[in-house]
Order: sequence, then C-alpha cells, then structure tokens
Amino acid sequence: MSYDDFWFIDTRVQTRNLRRWLIWFILLFAFVTVGSVIAIKSMYKDIPGEEIHGGNPSITISEAKATNVNGYVKGEVKNESETEIDGGYLCFLLCDKNNEIRGIEYIEVNSLAAGETKTYELKFKRDNITRFYVMMVEEKL
Repeated sequence: MSYDDFWFIDTRVQTRNLRRWLIWFILLFAFVTVGSVIAIKSMYKDIPGEEIHGGNPSITISEAKATNVNGYVKGEVKNESETEIDGGYLCFLLCDKNNEIRGIEYIEVNSLAAGETKTYELKFKRDNITRFYVMMVEEKL
C-alpha cells in the first residue's frame, strides 16, 4: 500500500474539483432559494375585505392576503364624479377573527381628476389579521 492510495488524497486535477464544487454550490443555492420562495408564498392566505361608505370615489380590492405576522392589500381607487377630488386618505381598519380592530393604516390619495383611476398597495405588519374594512376619509383619525 502506497501513500497515494489513501482516500483523502486526491490526485485529480484541482480545476476539475473546483468546477464540481461550484456546480454543487449553484445547485444548492437554487434549491434553497426556490424552496424559500415557495414556503413563504404558501403561508399567505386570502382575507376578505369590505368597503365602507360606498359612492365616490369607488374603491376596489383586487388582492388581499395575510400571514400570522403581516400582509398586504392591493386595489384601485376611481373618481367617478365630474369634479376633481383634492386629497384624502384611504383608511384601512385591520381586524382579527373576533372582528376587533387590531390596527389602522392609511394611504394618502393626493388628488384624483374626474374619471381618473389610481392603484394602491398597503403592506402592514400586524398579528393575526383575518378581515379588513376600507373607506375614504378627509383626515387621519
């Protein structure tokens, strides 16, 4: 038995070893990244939302999801009148499963011309939100 017969002594060319380690690193990185994205996306659950005080402007909700620690709401605000709306806020009342208010969030709406539509996105960090209400207010409460 010679010294070169030991399993931990690699007599191959080192660039081949480096290439193999690089490929393994890239595959592991891709696997972890894809797995993390899938795991995070699967934790978001749909939450129902309602508009309070229907009328002008009309508020639509296109997507609303939450985890046990945070969430987001996306939608549109449309001015359906013939006059411009100057300022105001979208007020979101975030509620838990007992319909108790756990937080209030605002998005400022600077101005809406007649017939104009703007999109909004609210990201919040509140625990156990299962429902929300949205309304247009003149100033923050």
